[in-house]
Amino acid sequence: MSIRNMLHSLRGQLALVFGAVFGLVTLLAGGYQYRQVGQVLHQGDDQRLRARAIALLDRVALDPLPTLPLPSAGERLRVVMEAPGQAARELFHSPGYEGVGTPAAPAPGWRVAEVRTELLDANGQSNQVHLWLAHSAAPLAADLGRVRQGLVLALVGSLGLAAVLAWALGGRALRPLRHISQQARRVGAAPGEERLTVPATGDEVQELAQTLNQMLDRLAAGAKLQDNFLAAAAHELRTPLAVVQAGLGVVQHAPDLPAHLLPVLATQLEEMQRLGRLVDDFLLVSRLRADTLPLARRPVALDELALAAADRLLPRFRTAGRPLELAVEEQATDFLVLGDADKLTTVLLNLLENALRHAPPSSAVQLRVGREATTNWPYAEVTNPLRQSLGDLGRLTAAHYQADIFSEGTGLGLWLSNRIAEMHGAPLALREANLAFSARLRLPPN
Repeated sequence: MSIRNMLHSLRGQLALVFGAVFGLVTLLAGGYQYRQVGQVLHQGDDQRLRARAIALLDRVALDPLPTLPLPSAGERLRVVMEAPGQAARELFHSPGYEGVGTPAAPAPGWRVAEVRTELLDANGQSNQVHLWLAHSAAPLAADLGRVRQGLVLALVGSLGLAAVLAWALGGRALRPLRHISQQARRVGAAPGEERLTVPATGDEVQELAQTLNQMLDRLAAGAKLQDNFLAAAAHELRTPLAVVQAGLGVVQHAPDLPAHLLPVLATQLEEMQRLGRLVDDFLLVSRLRADTLPLARRPVALDELALAAADRLLPRFRTAGRPLELAVEEQATDFLVLGDADKLTTVLLNLLENALRHAPPSSAVQLRVGREATTNWPYAEVTNPLRQSLGDLGRLTAAHYQADIFSEGTGLGLWLSNRIAEMHGAPLALREANLAFSARLRLPPN
């Protein structure tokens, strides 16, 4: 599964939302913690700097002479004395102290603390002594950087852990849905009496399974009603159609029939025959869907069935101006198969009629009978040129699918033929190459 498909899946979306919410909460909590830690570090650094400044101030003396401590490496010091009634006098400042700033506004890269005290000079006069101590802010910035790095690593780790946990929990939560989906796919591929397993969870998953089972029951009832109606209608239509067809045949051969009516009767008789085959197909469809189609298996010669089917449809091919070519493999000794001759004839007629409908004008349709080299199974294959590519050949064996919606037919021919072929041992082998479509009926040898 690609990353895009993972993100579009329900499981991926749950992981994404959970990770985003968890990441946002972690980011806010981390920001708050960073601010608190920063305040603590600043306060600690201020306290250390002030304590250092107080320690240095304690070492300042004015009696008998001004005595000042020296700052350590990395520190900068300034000491100012204010005597009553006199201007302030600077006693000492470290080189470069001018760029340090004040405690209220320290220069970038420095931290400053100020302390003051009262000291007596040699004359016993009280003087105000101010001491400013500054040191580099780099150690504090380094500490804050390590804190930030730790928080970022914690955030990334938390997001990764949240994504993994969300993916795992999402998979666990969606496992019943995947099971229902697999069952529904299996039921949809082979409709029957099977129903989905209803988990006793008491939640939405159980309700979904029950709803789907109810829907399957309604669909099965509707399909059964439709098949029963189709079978009953086809059965009832066969007798009047046979009577009308027989009557037209008698009238067609009447000696006193005017000559100008012969083409009309021939056309009507041909349409009645086509309608009869359509009714027979509807009856076969209803029986196939109900799994009640009987097969009268017996040894039959596939080449003879192909020849009979070609002879039966040859007049229609001539009328349509499409040549029908029959080729039988000469090396094979026989083409005996074990099957139902009537049902196999229906398959061959459907394949030939399908080729007649979809082949371009004046193009030849080929019917080949031979044996497969790999399996030695006899086969009958119908090949016809195409006007355009058919695309996905798997759709051709779906019920009511028509490659050309403007052509005649109901879209049941290939579906019906494929089901009958499956009942005889193998589905139809469909192939398209160089704008030529082939449908092969292959059967186990007798």
